[in-house]
Order: sequence, then C-alpha cells, then structure tokens
Amino acid sequence: MKKDKTIKRDFYLLVVKVVLATAISSVVTYLCLIYLIITLAANDVVKPTNYFVKDLDLMEKKIKENEEAIFKGRFIPIHRYSEKIQGEVVDISGKHLYGDREIIDDQVDISQSINREIVKGSYVYRFIPLKHDNAIQAVYVLKAPFGFIINNQKRLEPVLIYAALLISPLLFFIVYLIFFTSRLYQSLFHNIKLLLEASDHIASGNFDFHVSGLKRKEFMKIQNSFNAMISALKEMVERLAKTDDERKMMVSSIAHDIRTPLTVIQGQIDLIQDLRKSDRFDVTPHLEIIRKNCGKMTMLTDNLSLLYKVEKSHFLLNAKEVDVKQMLDEKKRELSTMVSRQPSLAICFDVNLQRSSYVLDEAMVMRVLDNILYNSLRFTKSGEITLEVHDEEEGNACKIYFRCSDTGTGFKENDTSLLFQPFYQDKQYKHHVGLGLYIAKQIVNHHGGDIWAYNNDKGGATVEFYIKELSLDHSRTFPPL
Repeated sequence: MKKDKTIKRDFYLLVVKVVLATAISSVVTYLCLIYLIITLAANDVVKPTNYFVKDLDLMEKKIKENEEAIFKGRFIPIHRYSEKIQGEVVDISGKHLYGDREIIDDQVDISQSINREIVKGSYVYRFIPLKHDNAIQAVYVLKAPFGFIINNQKRLEPVLIYAALLISPLLFFIVYLIFFTSRLYQSLFHNIKLLLEASDHIASGNFDFHVSGLKRKEFMKIQNSFNAMISALKEMVERLAKTDDERKMMVSSIAHDIRTPLTVIQGQIDLIQDLRKSDRFDVTPHLEIIRKNCGKMTMLTDNLSLLYKVEKSHFLLNAKEVDVKQMLDEKKRELSTMVSRQPSLAICFDVNLQRSSYVLDEAMVMRVLDNILYNSLRFTKSGEITLEVHDEEEGNACKIYFRCSDTGTGFKENDTSLLFQPFYQDKQYKHHVGLGLYIAKQIVNHHGGDIWAYNNDKGGATVEFYIKELSLDHSRTFPPL
C-alpha cells in the first residue's frame, strides 16, 4: 500500500467500488433474468411481460375489419381471445358507448391517445379509432395485463424469483457496502490497535519503544507525533530522574558545606569559652576563623540565590558603563594581597583594551572572574596565575576575551565540559556544591558569549571566555545578592 494513501481517498474508493460492483452485478443479473424469461416463455413455463400484446394485435385487426358494425352496436366477442382483456367503446369526449365500463379514468385525454398505446401500472391500453363517414366518431379502448408478475400470478416460484432479481441492485449494494466497509475497517483498526498498544506502554511508564507499521498519510502523521511525544516524555523522565539525583546530591553537598563551617565556628566558640579566663588568651585569631567561616556560609547562600536567577530565560542584566581596566586593577591588588605570604606564587594581569569603558553588568562579570581566579588560587601553590584580557571589534558590537591560566594541578577529568554542569564534583575537590562554574557559564551566556576550559602546556588549568558588550536597554537593577 502506498504510504501517501489517505483515509479520504479510501472512502472515495469505497464509494466507487460499491457502486461499480453493484452496477456490474446488476447488469449481469438482469441479463440472466432476461435470458431466463425468454427461455421459460419459449417453453410456455411462464408468460412474458408483453404476453397479451399479440392478442391486442389480432383484436385490433379484427376491429378495423368490422368498425362499421361495431359503430352500429354489434360488439365483437373479445373474450374469445383472452378473458383478461377488456374492451370499451367511447366517444371522442370519453363517454361510454358499449362494452366494459370505466376502463380508463377521466385523466386520459382521448383525443391525444388515438392510435397510441399507453402503459399505466401493470396494464397496457391501446386506443383504436372507429371511423364513420370518413371521420373518427368513437374510440375502441382495449385493456390488457402488462407485467411479468401480473401475467404469472398463479405461478408463485417464478414470481418470487423475478421479484428477488428486481430488487437485486439494492441487495448487491448492501452486500458490497458491508464487504468493502469491513475490509476498510480492518485496515483502519490495525492502525488503531497499534496506537492503543502504544498508549498502554506510555501509561505503564515504558518509553523504550518506537511506533511503526501504521499505514495511510493521516496515521503516518500521528505515528510521527507519537514517536516525538515518546522521545520527549522519555527525555523528560530522564531529566527528572537526573534532576532528582542532582537535588539529592545538592542537599547532601549543601548539608556538608554548611556543617563544616558551623562545626568550625562551634569549635572556636567552645575554645573561646574554655580559654576566655586565661591571662594570655587572645581572641583575635579565633574571631578571624569565625569570620572566614561565616563568609563561606554567606558565599554558599549567595550562589544558591544567584543560581535560580541566572537559570531564568528572562534574566535581565544591570547594564552600565564600566571602566574595565580600573575594575581589573582592583581585582589584581586584591589577589596580590591574598598571596603576599606566598612568595613562590605570582599574579600577572596582561590587559590590552582599546577603550576606557564598556557597557557590561559589572557585578556579574566580577562574579565570573572571582570564581575562575579563586579556583586557580585554590589549586596553585607555586608558579603564576595569569589573566589575559583583550577586546575585538565585530561590526557594531565589541567582544572582550578573558583567559586565565595557572601552573597548578590542572584538571583531572578528560571531559572538561562536565565542569560547567550544575552540582558537578571533580576528583580534586569533592564535597562542595559545584555551582561556581555553572553560574559563570550562565552569566557568560546572558552576555552573548561562551566559556570553555582545558589543561595548558605547563600542566595547569586554563579557562577562557568571551562576552559581548551590552546595549543600555538591557539595564535593569536587581536587589543586592
């Protein structure tokens, strides 16, 4: 069957098949009926439809030979020919003169029926003019049976067969309609059965199957839609399962990350409580430890708060004119202060920008840089951390490229794209939420850029990203994180 065959076309073909099959069968049946009647009539088994016409011909000849006598009232004995033939003589106006009465009704126009033969119902009427003084003065009306059934009333079997054959077109139509409709239904039900089975699979949560074998154009479209729906449902279920696993991991990681600084803070408070009466007790270093751990908890909650914002497609940036060189100088001083007690580690910023200011979201760009630079600080004990920055004009827009390279331990994972997935924990630094690089990627994407990571020739890690300058219509302020 052709794949492009449609249900509409099938119904059209159904009508054509039924009508054509009925017509052919009816023609064959009628030919057989005619042959049967001719054969039986030839053997005097049945009387054909025009059986009495030959008697009418003989009577008409006899009437024409004796029209003067008939006109004078000497009626011919028509019952000699057949008892079923009736005769009546009427004048031109239809008034009865001789013979049987009311053979014809008032609706027949005698003047228009002269020398004619009319069939009404199961009878044939012949109108024979009677002339007197070379003028038609009366009409002899003969009435004879004209029909197979009326001619064979006493023969039940031929009559029943004849009646059945007459209504055979209706019977053929019903039979062929049922036959071709059932075939079409079986074909359509095959498609419906496959779709019902697919629905049962979906209802039971089984998405590891593919609907195939449907026929006809409309069902092919449904098949494609079903397969697309199955793929979407399977993907959604897998995504929900993955999200659930990530949620469990996130809860576990957050609980660990919060528990660790809380344990440290609790330990320092207990230590202060035990040593506060000592003469030489200095509370300052203990307060510093508490402050740092409070900062860790604050950073954790900030990341969680920012996560749900940057994941939204309608997240708007606070675009404004930013002096990027000044921003980077301040960041370099901050990092240099932090590594001042590590003489083996150098901080290098190589900034080559053509303009003094750019339209960016400063807080979001700093969030990206902080995440990348502090990751480098965490895994680099000696050597250097280098940040290279340059810009590039692209039509009416401007791209700013950032590359942070270090001489640390580098990435242990072969697929560094995993680093930018939410809640990812690599082998180097487990038991953390794993949101930093994911949030950085979302921020970079909102700036129309991209971010990637790899191990450099020195064995350390390199993270590169670029962002596009914003337009001021992106400007919208957000509450502080």
